Amino acid sequence: MDWNEILSDVEDINDPTLYEKVLIALDDIYCEDEDFMQLLISKLDTMHVTWDQPWYQTSLCLTRCTVTNYEDNEKLEKFRTTHFTNQECEQIKENWANFITEYDVPDMLQSFARWKNRDCKNPSSPHEQVRRFVTAYLAQGLERNMHQVYQYVVKHFGTPVKGNYSDVEKKLFNICFYFNEKDAVKNLSLLLGRNPRGIYKQLHQVHEGKPERKKLKWTLPLATKFLNLLMEHSQCSLEELKYKKFDKSVWLKLESDMDQQYQYLQKSWYNALHVQIFVKQDVKINRLRKKIIRILRDSPYEVWRDICWKDLTEHFPDGFTHTFLYKNFTCLLVGKTDYLKQPLPKVLDYILHKINTRRKNKRLRTLTYENGNLELISYKKNTKNQSKEE
Repeated sequence: MDWNEILSDVEDINDPTLYEKVLIALDDIYCEDEDFMQLLISKLDTMHVTWDQPWYQTSLCLTRCTVTNYEDNEKLEKFRTTHFTNQECEQIKENWANFITEYDVPDMLQSFARWKNRDCKNPSSPHEQVRRFVTAYLAQGLERNMHQVYQYVVKHFGTPVKGNYSDVEKKLFNICFYFNEKDAVKNLSLLLGRNPRGIYKQLHQVHEGKPERKKLKWTLPLATKFLNLLMEHSQCSLEELKYKKFDKSVWLKLESDMDQQYQYLQKSWYNALHVQIFVKQDVKINRLRKKIIRILRDSPYEVWRDICWKDLTEHFPDGFTHTFLYKNFTCLLVGKTDYLKQPLPKVLDYILHKINTRRKNKRLRTLTYENGNLELISYKKNTKNQSKEE
């Protein structure tokens, strides 16, 4: 159903005929998904695992993560726990293409991903056997457990739509909540192909509005105040803050004391202040960026989305955060919209060119904490013992 055509000129969203069209569209989706699952069930007798499966792909449950403590058992193969790489995503697509060819079924992976078993949750039921087999088929060639693969399919194929809401989507949003508030989120997830969490967030913004972003200029006295409050509310010494993960309650107290959104304070801490305090050497930003380029060139990453920024901190001195590295590297990609789809070496060449053509090579403004106050550390350009990032 083309909602752009139906709702583009609609002014009165309280018209009952509009919700009737919503119900028709929902019924079509339910029928489409159920028909596809019944088609798969009709082929269940031919669905047999003929390939070798690692132990972590033999689970009977797709909705719970593998809990076996395999870290203590060296005989068990290890599975990956980081985000899916581009190569893994392509492997899943290739496995699905092989599946629809082998079993002569239509290309309806979205129907498989969004189908919910509302009648029988018994693991031995035909529906669950089919769902488990298809997931196992898609997991071939991956160092992933069944739960990971199934959740990836549900997220990326069941609810693939991301980004800002269009005017038509907002109208559909209001229609569903006006006529059936109880099931609105579930219905909108099906109609729009969006994750329910994103719909709840949009609902919150509709009723509460977006939180006001206050401008905050960081100065040494203000940074000192923040640091002292952080130590007070977390009951940690300065050195203990380096590896500390703070409860949300701590950030909410800081939000109240600093009169600033706690999300902004979190970013300021991990993106800048943490590094400025705990990195004890002279750091030139462009030299830092060139080191990141060298690390990424030697890595197995193929596209930008493959990069695991948390792993990059292993190549840098103590005190660096992955968000600091990410922020100071990706700022050079502002205005370049196609870098996510390009091969990583090409993106790195682009960044290197921008680094080499920049006039300024800024230094990290490192800080020291003395007698309850933050002070700026000054590095002379010609210091013989200047630390190198290479």
